[in-house]
Amino acid sequence: MSSHPHLRRNFWMHCLEGGFYMAGLAFISPETVLPAFVKELGGQANLIALMPVLLPAMFSMLGIFAAPFIERMHHFKTFVILFGLMQRLPYLIAGLVMLFAPQSAGAILYIVVLTPVVSGLIGSVGVPAWMEMVTRMIPEHLRASGWAIRYVIQGVFGLSAGFIIHWILTHHPGAIGYAWLHLICFGFLVLSWLSQVFMIETDTTRPTKALQSSYKNYLRELPLLLRDHPSLIKLIFARFTGMGYLMLVSFMSIYALKVSGRPNADIGHLVTANMIGALCGNVFAGWWGNRHGGRAIMVLSRFMGLALCVALLFVQSFEGFLIAFFVWGFGLFVDRVGDLTLSAELCPLERRPVYQSVLGFCQMLCLLTAVTMSGGLYRYTQSFHAVIILSGIFTVISILIVWTIPEVRKRKQEHAVMGENPPMI
Repeated sequence: MSSHPHLRRNFWMHCLEGGFYMAGLAFISPETVLPAFVKELGGQANLIALMPVLLPAMFSMLGIFAAPFIERMHHFKTFVILFGLMQRLPYLIAGLVMLFAPQSAGAILYIVVLTPVVSGLIGSVGVPAWMEMVTRMIPEHLRASGWAIRYVIQGVFGLSAGFIIHWILTHHPGAIGYAWLHLICFGFLVLSWLSQVFMIETDTTRPTKALQSSYKNYLRELPLLLRDHPSLIKLIFARFTGMGYLMLVSFMSIYALKVSGRPNADIGHLVTANMIGALCGNVFAGWWGNRHGGRAIMVLSRFMGLALCVALLFVQSFEGFLIAFFVWGFGLFVDRVGDLTLSAELCPLERRPVYQSVLGFCQMLCLLTAVTMSGGLYRYTQSFHAVIILSGIFTVISILIVWTIPEVRKRKQEHAVMGENPPMI
């Protein structure tokens, strides 16, 4: 790891940055904690379904418009640091407002929903620069383990998050408790930001291809970028149909508490089970992904998702739901490691920021469409089993699509041995 200047330092700062960031979000878990809070505040099923995807969807919103300017940059750190700080501030503001200026349930609902929206929109401007900076700093053979270590750090802190959530919501129910959770989240986000500050950008970061035509022409040409890369188109559809986990998760915690008769504070135990699963899944994904690439672990995650759908049709006890949340954490984070690894390897090097932004924008549309479908289905049927069946159908389709995507790393190795250039993918 020491063959490149500052590689060791940048690798571990990259891991700490993501680990602290996601550990902070574990205290307001968009998949488990926030849906239950939104339901408590009177939010409708469609809004509850959106909570797990609001932040990642907003993170993918504006990058496609900022990418041509980021392509011209020689260095990225200053840009990343600036927007990284601004994107973290909404959590501080939300926590302080809920703590010192208690409002009606309707006003608090707006605060809870707008916080990830504002944070994500600001962050989406800096995401292409961050992704390009990290991809240049971290060599290909270390990327899967880098993503996995980030999630392992999240999992370690997430274990304590579950117990803290349970204690806070037991002793400070309602808006005050959730205010403290937002402030704890912000504390970890600050540690994440400081880790970025200590990263060192070297002279080896070369500029990508600058925008050659007008900005208007760039926007007009965006749909054509994917035309010559069928594997990227398959990845987009694989992501869309792979949203089965997120279709389930919006209602899993609510359903688990309702069926088992447990109080809202026991969400903390579900978060703990989820974090243990995520921790185990990331250790596995980092080891397996470094050896076999991203596609293999994406396929595995989808088979686990299908097994989860089948199991949820029969689970009734709280202990059973703890196991389900463990499996969900394992499978979801295996999928994340695989997706990040495969997408970085599929995107052409020359204009990687633009391709990553196009993929992110498409993912935003996929996220919002998938959870809107599940939220609408739940609102219409009032049946979590109906959502499970829809999730299972999507998962099967996604398995078939991912299976057709070539494993980029294996093809590169084969052509390197033969002394050939790899074909267009």
